[in-house]
Amino acid sequence: MMRNLIVGSSVLAGAMLLESRRELRSLTVRNIKINNKENTKGKPVRLAFIADFHEALEGAMNERIAGNIRDSSPDLIIIGGDMLNGYRKSEELPSVDLIDRLYKIAPVIMAPGNHEKRAELKVYENNPLIYDRFMSGIEDKVHYLKNTSEVFSVNGRWLRIFGLDLPLEYFRRKERRELSVDAIRELIGEPEATDDVYNILIAHNPEYFESYAAWGAELSLSGHFHGGLVNIPKVGGMISPRLNIFPKYTKGLYRSEKDPDKLMYLTSGLGQHSLKIKVNNIPEIVVIDIC
Repeated sequence: MMRNLIVGSSVLAGAMLLESRRELRSLTVRNIKINNKENTKGKPVRLAFIADFHEALEGAMNERIAGNIRDSSPDLIIIGGDMLNGYRKSEELPSVDLIDRLYKIAPVIMAPGNHEKRAELKVYENNPLIYDRFMSGIEDKVHYLKNTSEVFSVNGRWLRIFGLDLPLEYFRRKERRELSVDAIRELIGEPEATDDVYNILIAHNPEYFESYAAWGAELSLSGHFHGGLVNIPKVGGMISPRLNIFPKYTKGLYRSEKDPDKLMYLTSGLGQHSLKIKVNNIPEIVVIDIC
């Protein structure tokens, strides 16, 4: 009995590793439509959204990622953080190569994730200059929103896009720090209080979605959770970076419980860093039409 259990578990683990290896080399494009009830003027705005690239496969997917985004004809490209990995010493940065391809397609807007934050603080001892090389490589190619915002006019519509850069204590695994609306205001100010401007918040950590919504984000764009690593149909992702089992958010489109008009899209991301596992959780590019 025990032997059969061990053999069965070993076979299952092996199958999952093989499937994960296949999925990490796969790519899908997910199409989402959002109706903006407050402003129906002008043509729809198309966003291509990616996050958690983590120098995926050392750049082997860059051409495919850029090609799929180019084929979607976006008005803006949004990056939700964690382009960097940082654990491996390398002079070449696939993240810079990918951004070099993307900015030739459409304007690129990026907010940092916890890996950019760690790199900025020189946490990666084996690669202390990675942040400097990254920022130098993307200079003049990206609207880098680090607790700031910019207004974009697209197809007769106005969007104000905010980029939230949270301190690392909001990413700790063993303790969850509360994020108040006042704390968000202190970091990035107030959203536009007008129906003519659609407020988008790029916020890497999805755990604080209700705070983002209460602050005034009509659409929050997040990553960080990697789709929960292993996705179980009708159940969801298995684990969060904080090591919570079956977390509330893993991937997909969510509505605020307190204000259903406020939305968050949480992408499962493009790559992995420490645990290179994805099962039923193919890397994705998200194409969002705001109608």
